[in-house]
Amino acid sequence: MKLHELLEKRNAAVTEMRSIADKAEAEKRDYTDAEETRHAALKAEVADLDKKIERARDVENAERSAPAIIKGNGKDGAYEERARDFSITKAIAAHMADSGVDAGFEREISQKVARRSGRSFQGIAVPDEVFLVERRTLTVGSSAADLVPNVHRADLFIDRLRASLITGRLGATVLDGLVGTVDIPKQTGSSTAQWVAEDGSLTETDASFSDVNLTPKTVGAMTSFSRRTLINAAPSVEQLVRADLAAVIAGAIDGKAMLGDGTSNTPTGIVAAGATELSFASGPTWAQVLAFQAAIEGANADLDALGWAMSPKGASIFRGALRVSGDAGAGFLMEGPAAMAGYAAATTTAIPTASATPDTSTVIFGA
Repeated sequence: MKLHELLEKRNAAVTEMRSIADKAEAEKRDYTDAEETRHAALKAEVADLDKKIERARDVENAERSAPAIIKGNGKDGAYEERARDFSITKAIAAHMADSGVDAGFEREISQKVARRSGRSFQGIAVPDEVFLVERRTLTVGSSAADLVPNVHRADLFIDRLRASLITGRLGATVLDGLVGTVDIPKQTGSSTAQWVAEDGSLTETDASFSDVNLTPKTVGAMTSFSRRTLINAAPSVEQLVRADLAAVIAGAIDGKAMLGDGTSNTPTGIVAAGATELSFASGPTWAQVLAFQAAIEGANADLDALGWAMSPKGASIFRGALRVSGDAGAGFLMEGPAAMAGYAAATTTAIPTASATPDTSTVIFGA
């Protein structure tokens, strides 16, 4: 039985199995005894056909990869194949004095050419097959395009490029499993230490407290795909959609954690939450970088948790700016891609660069 006949027979068996399953599902019941017996028979038939199909494909692949042998017109095919391996350069070198070239094969073919042609030659005879030029009239790009399959490499799926997630990487605290509005108590003031005389008395001073109020915000994304896409797509469309939605939502959270302004149902991010703002409008200098750090260190921030967040454009400006004007030997503001002035630095396209003259971008330094 031919391969296409086996495939058609297998398809018919699978179609019947699907028909039985759909009927039982539509009637919301299990298989009857007759349906169960028929399903088992079809399953065995499909397994048997799979073996036959595999063998038929092996035969077709072997036939397709076999070398073409020209026969007819008094030719046996083997000679023509061997004659194509004849080397003219070896034949010439063999006639040169002290060449040391092994041209036994070429001499054998030359003798066979003489016998087949019934002529005698001076020197060494060269078979016509060496000069045959093959011309292909069926090309992949035109008339034979439908004979060449496209190989679908689902295992090499290429995901899209996405903005780096950096707030967690730079040490942000993540609270999981929250329900409703959350109040986090915060100390805003302390008692005062006092120096008194030997018989002096202390004045009472109290610590003060407030709450950091966290209100729920909702972010989501939605997509849809058809049942046929779910069944046929490779790689799995469900897997791709899950991964894409997770990445999109994570990117939205990461971006708003830094730049959210609290409007249109968005959270309030670092920049809009009362951050101290310093300007690099005239071009960053080493003194300004240190002033940036001093503003946060002067507020008694935890030095182990400090870091820089910026756009790739911002990083390129820092990496190209000299610490000392006109002195490249003194180094640049940002010596490497992951640190500046002793603290970790991370870049992401979630921090946009405005197309102004000169380009403007937000740079965040904090705990």
